[in-house]
Amino acid sequence: MSKTMDPLLAVRPVEEQSRFPWPSDPQAWWNIAVSLGVGWFLILGLRFDSRALALGVAGLSLFFASEWFSQLAGRSREGDVRPAHLTEPFGLGFLALTALSLGAFLWQTSPLQREAWATVITAVACLVALLFILRLEWRPLDARLLTVTHLIITLPCLMFGFVVWGAGSPLAWGAWYLPAAYFPAQALFAQYWMEGTDQPASSLSVLALPVLAGILLLAGGGAWSGVAFLALFLTRVILGLHRRRMAHRLPGFAEMKRLSRELQAWNLVAIAAWALCLR
Repeated sequence: MSKTMDPLLAVRPVEEQSRFPWPSDPQAWWNIAVSLGVGWFLILGLRFDSRALALGVAGLSLFFASEWFSQLAGRSREGDVRPAHLTEPFGLGFLALTALSLGAFLWQTSPLQREAWATVITAVACLVALLFILRLEWRPLDARLLTVTHLIITLPCLMFGFVVWGAGSPLAWGAWYLPAAYFPAQALFAQYWMEGTDQPASSLSVLALPVLAGILLLAGGGAWSGVAFLALFLTRVILGLHRRRMAHRLPGFAEMKRLSRELQAWNLVAIAAWALCLR
């Protein structure tokens, strides 16, 4: 997801300015694919569930619409919000698809479960509202924004668990802890690593706290493969950030490529550890 204003926006034609802004963060695309695809397979298996599909469509639509909202937030700070921006067909279409998908889900849900699910959807809506409030503050690459963004992207895993085991089920929470701890921490690690000596003094503790919370929760459920994975990842993160802070120079292209390959490997190991947790 883009996080900075394009300095050429002011001189582009209106037709070009109104083009829909698709998410541009490769890690966000990877995370949503894992949450929807791998999350479905690990939690639902190969069976089809129309309610889970409706929630998945709603999550994907909201993922696309969020980039549009992000751009509107940036334009509002520049005083450059025009009618064409507010009536962007793709943006309005994704918002409508989100609402229709949630409506289809609630329509298929029994009346006894609707109250619990209404609470769950309200909680998710509050988290999404926090995301947009942070974006209105427009502090590029803020740790809070990165954490909330990548946490929201993992929510389909939790929703699928609620569909299978019931809204609020401890089993569903347990199935969500590893991706909820890992993916936001991974995004923060990549950002802090790039900042090098400019990373905040609190970077290690800010990154470590959610990972340590994930370790504690997974240990409480006996998911020791997830505990071991998060502990190894946190060790790598702390050593890597400390080494980058001591380097006193910007990373070279070769170093950035090595980090990208390493994070891809960590992503694959995370999926394997997650699968072992759900056995």
